[in-house]
Amino acid sequence: MMAPSAMNVSQREASSPHGFPALSKLSHIVRTFWRGATIYSPDDSTTSLYSIISGRVKILRASASGQQKIISIRYRGDLFGELALAGGAVEARRSDEAVALDTTRVAVFRVEDFWSVMRDDPAAARDALDCLTTRLDQAHRQIESLVFDDNPRRLMRALLDLSSEASRAGEASVRLTHEEIAGLIGSAREVVTGLMLDLRRRGLIDYKRGEVRPCLPKLARFLEEEELP
Repeated sequence: MMAPSAMNVSQREASSPHGFPALSKLSHIVRTFWRGATIYSPDDSTTSLYSIISGRVKILRASASGQQKIISIRYRGDLFGELALAGGAVEARRSDEAVALDTTRVAVFRVEDFWSVMRDDPAAARDALDCLTTRLDQAHRQIESLVFDDNPRRLMRALLDLSSEASRAGEASVRLTHEEIAGLIGSAREVVTGLMLDLRRRGLIDYKRGEVRPCLPKLARFLEEEELP
């Protein structure tokens, strides 16, 4: 696998991540990672914050036995590695892994540079708090779905969320394999394949290999009706 490339860029070249314009004030390094390349690994130091310029990144966690689960998919304009903002008392070393889903370009910011901006910019501090609380809300909703929803509901919720995130990044479809979707909802590939066939038969999605196009109004309505007593 080819090693990631890197170059320094000026503040003016920095893109502004969604909901976090303060980062555009910081100097950063742009690195390119090929599909399947690891951006950071568990136990790496938490000295950097990342923003996606182009491409996609999957965030994974592993159990003690080595079983991996996809926690989230991040798109263009998204931040990741944001637990570094919580400080060493919370996460001195990485507990998750970030892997490029496509050829992906990321801006790498030093956390210490970020905090130097925070001290002089209250608006930037609010952005940081908003970012962390948004991720916390997403984690709570994911836990709630894993606890209370069966496989079909988890799949439908995931497709709705992924479609919204992909659309925000300018993508027309959810470009994930059945195995990747299974990893995201905590299920098996064979189960997801059967569920996807059923959703397609009902006219709720259309898909070909590695690309899913949900019919959002119909899928949302179907999910809501399924939850009615």
